[in-house]
Amino acid sequence: MAEILSQSQIDELLNNLSSGDVDIKEIETSEKKIKEYDFRSPKKITKETIKLLKGVYENYCRMVTSRLTSMLRLVCDVTVEQVEESIYHEYNNALDDYVLMGLINVNYPDDTSADSQILMEFSKPLSFVIIDRLLGGSGNEYENLRDYTDIELSLLSNVLRQMVPMMGVSWESTIEISTELAKIETNSRFIQSINYNDTVVIVVLNVKLNESIGKITLCIPSNIVSEIMKKADIFSKTNKKKLDQSIEEQKETIMDSIKSSKLTITGVLGKAQATLQDVVNMQVGDLLILDKPVNSYVDVNVDGEKWFEGTWGTRKNKGVIKIKNIIH
Repeated sequence: MAEILSQSQIDELLNNLSSGDVDIKEIETSEKKIKEYDFRSPKKITKETIKLLKGVYENYCRMVTSRLTSMLRLVCDVTVEQVEESIYHEYNNALDDYVLMGLINVNYPDDTSADSQILMEFSKPLSFVIIDRLLGGSGNEYENLRDYTDIELSLLSNVLRQMVPMMGVSWESTIEISTELAKIETNSRFIQSINYNDTVVIVVLNVKLNESIGKITLCIPSNIVSEIMKKADIFSKTNKKKLDQSIEEQKETIMDSIKSSKLTITGVLGKAQATLQDVVNMQVGDLLILDKPVNSYVDVNVDGEKWFEGTWGTRKNKGVIKIKNIIH
């Protein structure tokens, strides 16, 4: 509780201010800056996760830019404007009663689905620019914002069905998930897939079509974000283990194939040098003086390279070399 000043203290403070003994700026600057924190709704999304989500949806923006440009034949630019944590009831209360909201199912790699859904909301100015362009117009802003007709909802539903699957593709660098449009909702108060007190991540995308500017807002429940992070960690460890196993299997396969290869092994008793004349005049019974002593090891070469050293001998009327040293 803040400290309450008595009347005498207030009078003394006013006198000091009027006489100039105390500067009001010093009082203002001496106050500690306090950042408010609501303990009833603690932060659940870390800064690293917010940064990851921003990177994912920047990639998504590039894909949406390309799709809208080809679909509408207009110069389109989609960028991430904001990524922040919020409470669902705060986000829902800020919406109009009549909106265009796509409910998106999320499917994980292990064939399970998320309990809640991602919400994608199109602002009305953006929606009517898209409708105008799809119906052959120039894509100018529509000033008379109103409720959507059934035909307009059908057109916008087709646009959403093309944009929603790309959201799953944008997560490929983290985890392979798939996203699909469940349905279109026009009344924000009827959405029951997210509890009012749940923590959500709000991603605001800024869409520029020619001179028109609109918003696409994504509401991602925190349990979906947490589940994606959890499964991404599990799958990364599993994939790393599978990769290590595959590398070992490849090594074994390579070694098995190499083991069946045939190599030429030669035993070298020693070396000698002679002139061409000596070689030409060489006769049976001549002696070659080698460069090694009589008790030295015999070099064992494998395809011309020295691998072993051994001693010369005989076994079953055949010459043999007994390996004594291994040359690494």
